[in-house]
Amino acid sequence: MTAAALLRAGRHGGKITQAALSARAQTSQAEISHIERGAKNPSVSTLERLLTTAGYSLIAVPVIAPDAPTTAEGISRSLRSGVDKRESALRRLLDYSDGLRKAHGVNRVALTITEPFPTGSVAWDAAIAGVAEHWLNEEALPAPSWLTDGSRTLASPTAPHLSHYDLEPKTEQIPRELLRRNVLLEYATLAGV
Repeated sequence: MTAAALLRAGRHGGKITQAALSARAQTSQAEISHIERGAKNPSVSTLERLLTTAGYSLIAVPVIAPDAPTTAEGISRSLRSGVDKRESALRRLLDYSDGLRKAHGVNRVALTITEPFPTGSVAWDAAIAGVAEHWLNEEALPAPSWLTDGSRTLASPTAPHLSHYDLEPKTEQIPRELLRRNVLLEYATLAGV
């Protein structure tokens, strides 16, 4: 995960604006903006100070798969790109799902613990949350608050519809965590990596 994604996720999770963070951390709002846009790479001590000010800490965990913020950042980039944007976004979601499937215990929790910054699409935000919650529930693992607050739910059932040849998903084939969020992705799609 990049320093930009870490700081954005920490600030977003801490529900703090760039201006408030800059005031508390005794730095400029412009510096925080530059870091979050990836225009500046902070030192480890600067990043740690900013994250601590936002209520987070910088820790090292084994890199076994993309985590939720990295997945959300990749989906957001895919959606802003031109060609095959939905296919690319789905590929990133499925990579995240596959990584969670392969991880167990604390490693699975680590991939979900940091709240991802919004992708720009409520449908993809709900899908990330549903996938994370599904794999945590499979091992009866604790869910972070961003998964339990109910904000990442679609108003009506929605499937990714990558082409006009897609079949309608069967609700009995959809994990309950995704169905509860109105995200229509079947077990077979999540396991199809």
